[in-house]
Amino acid sequence: MPMQERLDRIIAAGLAAAKTSEGRSRIDCIQFCHAGYAEPGYDDPRSGVIAFGNWNDVSKWNEAEHKFETTDDAPGRIAKLLEKLGAELEWSDEWLFCDDCGKAVRTSPTSYRWKQSYSEIDGSISCCDCIAQDPTDYLQSLEGNSRRCVTLDIDLAENGYVLLEDGFENGFHYGQDADPTLIGKALEDQGIERFIFCLDSTGQFDIAFSVWVHQDELAKVDENAWANSAKDGPSVAEGLQRALQDASRKMAELPAHGINVATCDVGTGTARVRTVSPQDFLDGKALDD
Repeated sequence: MPMQERLDRIIAAGLAAAKTSEGRSRIDCIQFCHAGYAEPGYDDPRSGVIAFGNWNDVSKWNEAEHKFETTDDAPGRIAKLLEKLGAELEWSDEWLFCDDCGKAVRTSPTSYRWKQSYSEIDGSISCCDCIAQDPTDYLQSLEGNSRRCVTLDIDLAENGYVLLEDGFENGFHYGQDADPTLIGKALEDQGIERFIFCLDSTGQFDIAFSVWVHQDELAKVDENAWANSAKDGPSVAEGLQRALQDASRKMAELPAHGINVATCDVGTGTARVRTVSPQDFLDGKALDD
């Protein structure tokens, strides 16, 4: 029996067995990828099938017994059947598909060292493999943008860019206050538009980055003005310290028996706290407004 027909039968059986509308919705939203991974570090499954979905059983909070109870186990049963068929299971909220080749790319980090391996330009997703064939559009989409940077393994020098300065750091340690917005403004003040940021490394609490200028505008750089320009913003570490202290004070005022959540704003040094229900926590709504 062809693989796709087997997959279709499993999905049909799951939809028929589901006890809740939520369970049927999760099964109906399962997607299959036969093109493989574009994400670095991943090997394609021997079956050639990657399945994306929400594999959790449907659960709800039983207030009377103060515990979660399963109301529909169909999604979990479908996951086991797909694994027996040789499919690799992934969580659908952590992946996207390349609009050019159909391969899968991660949207959520797997470690402190993770970097985004795709681009999104005008709503279109392109994986690192497709971009590598011609990175021109990708790089031009990042020029002059202080909120985005190169995260792919691309030789910028080979593509017409010259390193202006590296060693910038932004993070939760004192002294790691380099601000891309201020750096970009310093270049714009000199009439430079074709600058680009590159993410050089990532860590648990910080990142390191560099700034490059296209060779067509390199002559515009005033080295003295650049050396004396403001490149650091307010202390991130101090903002975090104030926000954590604010969170601690506010959390102490909340009920001790609930699920209490704090969201810190490093920029203002403040925190927002609230108590969420067990069901909202289970449904991933703890940070929703």
